[in-house]
Amino acid sequence: MADRMNDSHLDPNRDRSLDAERDLGARELTDREVTDRGMVADERITLNEEQLAIGKRQTQAGQVEVEKRVETHHVSESVPLTRDEVTVERRPLSGSEAMHAAPGAFTEEHISVPLTREEVVAEKRAVGAEEIVVRKHQVQETETVEADLRRERAEVREVGDVRRTEGGMHASDNLGTSDGLGGANPLQGGRDLDGDGVR
Repeated sequence: MADRMNDSHLDPNRDRSLDAERDLGARELTDREVTDRGMVADERITLNEEQLAIGKRQTQAGQVEVEKRVETHHVSESVPLTRDEVTVERRPLSGSEAMHAAPGAFTEEHISVPLTREEVVAEKRAVGAEEIVVRKHQVQETETVEADLRRERAEVREVGDVRRTEGGMHASDNLGTSDGLGGANPLQGGRDLDGDGVR
C-alpha cells in the first residue's frame, strides 16, 4: 500500500484526474447553489404596457342666436272704384207739352244733381305672420380615436447549456459533457480514476 501511495505522487495522469475531479466538484457545488437560490427567490422582470383610456366630457360647441329686425318692402294692390258720371241730353217737346208753357216761364231756374264716387282708404295695422321656434335635441355620432401605445417585450437569450421547460429554464445536470470530461460524475463514484480498483 505504501508503494502504491508513493507511486501515485509520481503519476502525472493521476494528478490531472484529481485536479479534474476537484474542478467538477466545485462546478457542481456552484450550480447547486444557483439552483437553491432560484428556488428561494425568483428573479422577476415586470413588463409594462400602455392602454388607451377613453372618456367623454361636455364642451361648448356653439350657440344659435335668433334676432328680429324691421325691414320695409313696397306693395302694390289694384282696387276697383265706382263713380257717378253725368249725361246731358236735349230732346224736343211734343204733344200737349208743346201746347202749354211750363210753370215759371221766363224766370231763372237751375237744377243740381249730386255726383258720388268711391275712393281708396288705406291704413296699416300690425298682425301676426309667423313665429320662430328654437328647440334643441341630441343626436349621436361616432368619432374614431387613434393613438400609438407602447408596450414592453421580453427577449430571452440562452447562454451556455440551458434546458427550456414548460414555464421556465433550468441549468442542465450534464455538466461533464460540455467540458469534454465524459458523462460520469467522479464525485458520484462513476469510474476508477487511478486504476487501483478503488472508486
